[in-house]
Amino acid sequence: MILYLSRNENVNLLDNAANERGLHIRKMSGSFSFAEFARLEMRKYTGSRFLFMDRLAITENDSEFIEAIQSFKLMYNARIIVIYENADTTDSFTRGLAQIGVTDIVTASSEDGKQRQITACLSSEGMRKYKPAAAKTRVFCEESPDDNYEEPDENNAENDIPVQRVIPKRSKLFAEMDNEQYRFDCVNVKIGIIGATRRVGVTTFALGLANFIKNHGGTACYVAINTNQHLNSIADAYDFDTEEDYYTWSAIDFYENILPKHDYNFIISDFGDIKREAVKKYKESDIHLFCGASDKQFEIAEFADKLKSVKSVKPRILTYAPNHEYKQLFNSAVTDDPAVVEPVRNMLDYKTNGTVFKEIVKEYIVETSKRL
Repeated sequence: MILYLSRNENVNLLDNAANERGLHIRKMSGSFSFAEFARLEMRKYTGSRFLFMDRLAITENDSEFIEAIQSFKLMYNARIIVIYENADTTDSFTRGLAQIGVTDIVTASSEDGKQRQITACLSSEGMRKYKPAAAKTRVFCEESPDDNYEEPDENNAENDIPVQRVIPKRSKLFAEMDNEQYRFDCVNVKIGIIGATRRVGVTTFALGLANFIKNHGGTACYVAINTNQHLNSIADAYDFDTEEDYYTWSAIDFYENILPKHDYNFIISDFGDIKREAVKKYKESDIHLFCGASDKQFEIAEFADKLKSVKSVKPRILTYAPNHEYKQLFNSAVTDDPAVVEPVRNMLDYKTNGTVFKEIVKEYIVETSKRL
């Protein structure tokens, strides 16, 4: 699904590209404060895969807009595409977007040019024009130097390329883990996840964890125990099937504020943000996960304050993209050993944070085998 914030005159700009890909568009036209929209309205559209924004429909100045996008990216997974017609591709705003990872920028002035760029932005890799070039490195793994190490050629002009040591190769680790199947003998182990505040990735993490368990041989269900009532929009965005009074997708069941109908290895409960009425039920879980943001000082302070409510159960700490500048503050206020979670575009992504997911359930793994 595409969410589109647009000027009135540009409201139909995406129709052709969306129709070609069978994507539904939710259009909103007028003028918008993006910071306010993200804070007050975006939770209704959490299932959106793409967020297109017409720059001239956004009321913030360039620096405010970039800051609002940075905050948005900590909480939501939609790919951000900015329509900035006739822009100078070297101006400070365009460069600022690229620096924070927003590299899908429609700048063409002609109709044909805009349509080509929109098509590129909707592709699996997105627009390449603004992506930084990958640094050339020689990579070897100390675990198997004979297979991966290249002796330098003194006559090669590329000898100044730095050598990186990767111990072990991350891609190799992920590939091996993705090939693993686990046997679980547990029944209805309750995994509770709660956030220090709203929009810190609680639902995305819970959905990814459920899909990880299912894809590695276990059974899991997701239960929304919060007041957000956004499961309907997620089900719509990801084409869940309806089964009586709950949803199902790819052998995972999804419930909202009702007890599960069947037995599973794991019941993953999404408690939203910390509220007094939710904390008691959260503490009854067998595994406790606590999620918060750590990019700004006030977020760390809020993280630490809300942690006091659940500290007695010694929850596992999850945080997205911690700011290295505030590492010492985070360590002293919250913990020096958080699980760092990578932002994902797809709420059902089970691979990107697979190592974190496995760590959570590993004590319940009875046997590990490889896929045939």
